[in-house]
Amino acid sequence: MGDDEINLKSAMLKCALGYEYEEKTVEMKKDGSEGKVKIIKRHIPPNPKLINEILYLIRCERW
Repeated sequence: MGDDEINLKSAMLKCALGYEYEEKTVEMKKDGSEGKVKIIKRHIPPNPKLINEILYLIRCERW
């Protein structure tokens, strides 16, 4: 199993189960220097279609 296949499986599982990530934005001051840094937590919900697809691929004889 190659690295690409492992990365693809990992990404599919992450999308299927849902995940959170932090989004960082930097507000610039008028003089051009960095000002406030805002960190926002975002949530990506689970993808039921992808869960179904993964279950079918893993256990196609049962489904």
